[in-house]
Amino acid sequence: MIPRREPLPPSNKLPVKKSKPLISEPQAYRYALWLLNRRAYSTGELRDKFTKRTLSPGLQELVLEKLKAKKFLDDGVFTELFIRNRKDRHWGPRKIETALFKKKIPREMIQRALRSVFPSGDEKQNALEYLARQKQRFLRKKEKKKGETKRKAWEFLVRKGYSLEAARLAVREVFGYNPELPPEEN
Repeated sequence: MIPRREPLPPSNKLPVKKSKPLISEPQAYRYALWLLNRRAYSTGELRDKFTKRTLSPGLQELVLEKLKAKKFLDDGVFTELFIRNRKDRHWGPRKIETALFKKKIPREMIQRALRSVFPSGDEKQNALEYLARQKQRFLRKKEKKKGETKRKAWEFLVRKGYSLEAARLAVREVFGYNPELPPEEN
C-alpha cells in the first residue's frame, strides 16, 4: 500500500524565502558581479536589486561607481545594445521605449539612442518590410467582416510598437487602402 502524503498548504500560506541582506561593500560588489555575469543590467535595475537586499544607499552608490569605473556598468552601452537587439526582433520604437523606461533608463538617454537607431523615415520602412514578410499570416484566415484582415494587421504593428502612422502606411501599402482604420492625426 502506498503511504499517503500530507496535502500542501495553500500557496498564500507558503513561507517566503527572504534573500540574505547585504552588509558590506565587498559582499555587494560580488553580488553585483554575479548578477552582471548572468545578463546585462542597467544602473536602476542594480539599484533596485540592492534595495531588495537592504543595502544602504551610501554603499549602493559606492559599488555602482566602482562598477562604472571598471566599465562593467554603462547605461549608454546597455541602451544601445538593448535597442539593437529588440529591433532585430522587429519591435517598434514605442515598445522599446516602454521596455527601457521599465528598466529605469533616463528618458533623454532613451530618446537619443532611439533617434540614432530609428531615423525619421526608418520606422515606416521597417514596419512596411515586417508586414510584407508577415502578410501570409493574415491572409490564411478567411475574413468574417470586410476589412478585418487589414484591421488585424494594423493592430499587430501597433502592438509591436510602431506608431499609428507607420502602421497605417504599411497596411495601406501592403493590403491597399482601408477606410475603416482610424483617421490620420495631423
